[in-house]
Amino acid sequence: MAIEPTYFLPRVILRRVATCAMATALSLTGLISPQAWAQTAAQTFPDHAVQVVVPYPPAGLTDNIARYFAVKLKDIWNQPVVVENKPGASATLGASIVARAAPDGYTLMVGSVGMATNPLMFKELPYKASDLTPLALVGLAPNVLYVNGSLSVKSVKELVEYAKQNPGKVTYASTGFGSSPHLAGELFASSAGVQLLHVPYKGTSAALADFLGGQVNIFFDTMQSMRYVQEGKIRALGVTTEKRLADAPELPTIEESDVAPGVISSSWFGYFIQTAVPEARRKQIAEAVLKVANEKETQEKLKSFGLIPVALDPVEYQKFMDAETKRWGAVIKAQNIKVD
Repeated sequence: MAIEPTYFLPRVILRRVATCAMATALSLTGLISPQAWAQTAAQTFPDHAVQVVVPYPPAGLTDNIARYFAVKLKDIWNQPVVVENKPGASATLGASIVARAAPDGYTLMVGSVGMATNPLMFKELPYKASDLTPLALVGLAPNVLYVNGSLSVKSVKELVEYAKQNPGKVTYASTGFGSSPHLAGELFASSAGVQLLHVPYKGTSAALADFLGGQVNIFFDTMQSMRYVQEGKIRALGVTTEKRLADAPELPTIEESDVAPGVISSSWFGYFIQTAVPEARRKQIAEAVLKVANEKETQEKLKSFGLIPVALDPVEYQKFMDAETKRWGAVIKAQNIKVD
């Protein structure tokens, strides 16, 4: 007797087929409205693992944030949330992966200031900037100007005087072209009227290692590196905020030095998603991310990372992005920062 071949479909596909078939049948009979149909479909998300791309190496601040949120989102969605590091090309590699993924909401990205500045610096991008859209901003990190033992300066004013006496000899580390440390360094050099030598690295870990080792002189990093100040390994000269920080009132602002006005900058971290993902699903995912961001436990965790917790929805996040693009665009133009 001939045996008919049997074909097995993954459970995920079977669930989707069943849901769509039921919704279609009910819609055709008039028992369910198009709006209710859309709601039924939304309730099935996610029905399998969600991927979160981090366009930077492991163990950095962006990676730590993504992995913390992944655990929290897993609890909300009852599905795995997998973080994948895709570093390279100033975060454009990871961004291109997300831009090319299926527009179903199952691929997200945690990005930073490069999402606003890369389109201004790169002659060509491996993706269209319009293909990705802001989803939820979760943290801000003021930059601190740190110096290591290779320089004997003890204030911003002394650093500027030394740099003017040694043009092009003072080096500063960054986590890559277009990163917050890079732009903060360029803003500082422009404001103070000094020449600094930019030394880009692939991520925070590599930059911090060489800075602590004395291979580069200064580094604009977050408050997270204040622990090295407490250990006596480096010195903190000033913070890039308008007012002193409540958590470090002894640390002056760079503004107070009177030699580098307007040096206000910060790193920031937020989720991005494909613009082509249906608005209802984008809203649903944003609500889940913001729910985590608003939890007291999350806010305490972000503070331990040296961050200021925030929770901006897609509309407010887009306004923030527009302001960042305008502000850093002026610096990029003035300093003629380009990446071929």
